Amino acid sequence: MEPGERLVDAPCREVLEETELAVTQVTGHAGSFDYASRSGRTPRQFTFAITVRATGPIILIEHDDAAWAGPGYLPAVSDETRVLLTG
Repeated sequence: MEPGERLVDAPCREVLEETELAVTQVTGHAGSFDYASRSGRTPRQFTFAITVRATGPIILIEHDDAAWAGPGYLPAVSDETRVLLTG
């Protein structure tokens, strides 16, 4: 989150910055967790369900890969993210 930014606005900005996809709606909050980053900091990851205007093309800015996944299939995600998404 940026200083002064509302939590609901952060995923919209982040998705646009990191994929160039425009978020039309934040539909849910799956949860959050803290993790140790490579820099030694302990950031908090918030996971949201969102709707986007269009599904592509995805232009990755900060990530190596992206995948659209349904509830029955999760690609390689962190253990913490998998717990959030599967309950």
